[in-house]
Amino acid sequence: MGFLYNLLLIFVGVILYHVFKRNPRPIFGVYQRPGKWFYVKVLLFRFLLWLRKNRNKKECGDAVGYGVKSKSSPELMDCLQPLSNHPKAIDAVYFSSANEEGYYMVGAAARRPKGVINGFLYLRIPGLGLLESPKLPDTTLHINTEAGDEKDQYGAEGLLFTSIEPMKRWGIRYQGPMKLGGKEVEVDLKGEWSSKLTYFDFDTDMSPGALSRSMAREPWSREYFQRLKEAHQTHYEQIGRIEGTVLVSGKEYTLHLDSMRDHSYAEKREWSYLHRYGFHTFYLEDGTKGNVGIVSQPVTCSVLELGYIYTREGKLVPVDSVDLPLWQHGEGGTPPNDYAFIFFAGGMRYEMQVKVIEAPEFFIAAEREARVVERMATFTCNGLQGWGVAEWEYRNKSKKDLV
Repeated sequence: MGFLYNLLLIFVGVILYHVFKRNPRPIFGVYQRPGKWFYVKVLLFRFLLWLRKNRNKKECGDAVGYGVKSKSSPELMDCLQPLSNHPKAIDAVYFSSANEEGYYMVGAAARRPKGVINGFLYLRIPGLGLLESPKLPDTTLHINTEAGDEKDQYGAEGLLFTSIEPMKRWGIRYQGPMKLGGKEVEVDLKGEWSSKLTYFDFDTDMSPGALSRSMAREPWSREYFQRLKEAHQTHYEQIGRIEGTVLVSGKEYTLHLDSMRDHSYAEKREWSYLHRYGFHTFYLEDGTKGNVGIVSQPVTCSVLELGYIYTREGKLVPVDSVDLPLWQHGEGGTPPNDYAFIFFAGGMRYEMQVKVIEAPEFFIAAEREARVVERMATFTCNGLQGWGVAEWEYRNKSKKDLV
């Protein structure tokens, strides 16, 4: 009896210690660490994801995300979305492109209320240099219906992205001046993005394990789950190819680029919610490609590991974990230009090395709330050579950063 009594005391002591144990403080006051109920919360959230994903929905409603699609068909997703009445309503497309020869193209157009477009274009041509749309680092463009622009379109002021065939083909067009080494040159870009690959829907296709671990780090409350709902955005990505030509001051260049296209839409986009993020869109010489990164949005997930890869056979696989501690990589505002990280997908380990060759940056949102660095890079992954773009974002906190 004495042995059993002592064993019971030890058991009760362990339980009481765990109950009254304090959770660790967030790193830098931002990045949450696993707390005392972490593994219990992981299991609970995985069960919640399973319930939501397997729930029969007769029609798409407000309760989207975390296992539930936003639209009933790809055709309804991959088109102009109606903007909400919120002043920060968003409907945005983005293209990130590169090839092994050192050509890069990055462009985006985010539809906002009152005919505003947050848009930009970068084009790097070997032997010529880096071309930038004329207003950069500012990204505020305006649709001009008097000049023939459509009332609702992805683009303005010479830049235009157009859906030709949902999830298969998009048109890319820019006509106007661009900055090149301190001077302006005339540019005429015509291209078409196309893909036969499956798209990756972050509402339904993310790794349940990675998502559950990210949610389980956070302190849970009624307010927390309300913030999850309010901050939700539909976001999906698809990798394909761009074929086209660009005239720079009358000289023609041919474009053959690997390219990732994404589409995001939501009632609102609050850039102030984000602390920072780092994504890596890459294309390897054996045909493997994907997008892998970490997002730190403290109001919902201070450490969110996410991404996907297409294997060389074309199979789409979610990323299960990403070992890239953001607090150790450029937390002060200057992201590293030569670094490495590890991620796992489909039961395989990937060791990724990144070397940045160009890193232009721009500001976005009201009062330049967000600073984005488009890092045109080369990659080495498990001994294979690659190319692509690493996009890193920072929340602008200081007034001196806003001038």
